[in-house]
Amino acid sequence: MARIEINWVTTDHISIFEEARELGFDLRKFKYQNKNVQNAMKKSTVDSIIKKIRDRWVDENIEFKDIKNGVYIISICDGFCVKYTNFPSEIMYIGRGSISNRIRSHLANWIFEMSLSLRDAPFKFYMTRVGDSRSPNAFKDFEHYLLETFNSKFGEKPLINKIGGRLGKVDHTYSGEYIKPLDNRGKNYFWEIRPTERNKWFKRVEDE
Repeated sequence: MARIEINWVTTDHISIFEEARELGFDLRKFKYQNKNVQNAMKKSTVDSIIKKIRDRWVDENIEFKDIKNGVYIISICDGFCVKYTNFPSEIMYIGRGSISNRIRSHLANWIFEMSLSLRDAPFKFYMTRVGDSRSPNAFKDFEHYLLETFNSKFGEKPLINKIGGRLGKVDHTYSGEYIKPLDNRGKNYFWEIRPTERNKWFKRVEDE
């Protein structure tokens, strides 16, 4: 098996409400705005967050928008976690592909809606490139590995993953900090959340 070193690029805690506030928007009044104003508020807020995420890649010698073989993890943070079958975890979604487009899509859809529902629970993003021209599908294997490892440890797949990733096999071994996002040792959680079926904000996300 080929051995691949994984190094995560991570963001600080990102608050939808704070980002909007810096732009002059008060999301507490979001639902009272007309559709055009809501769309403008959301787009501006998402654009601002994407810029901050893109800035984390400045030292990585690649344009954020050009990453096609990426794997990323979206976590809730700052004392919040998701109540899973075996143990709590901050992780809400594991995905792969074009990181820039995929994260923008998540932000504009369920992350924005969830932030409104929870009155601003912050998020954190873990991102990495996996593989090169010699192993172009390694990023698919790594996503599959993370989903399988998560399911084994926490008793189910991440909350927003509708399906457990495409069927695949692990043809690689990993080194570095590859398991860091799944390690919840020493973390203090103050809120365990789980949406009910009646919760209208909750949107199942297809694993494209």
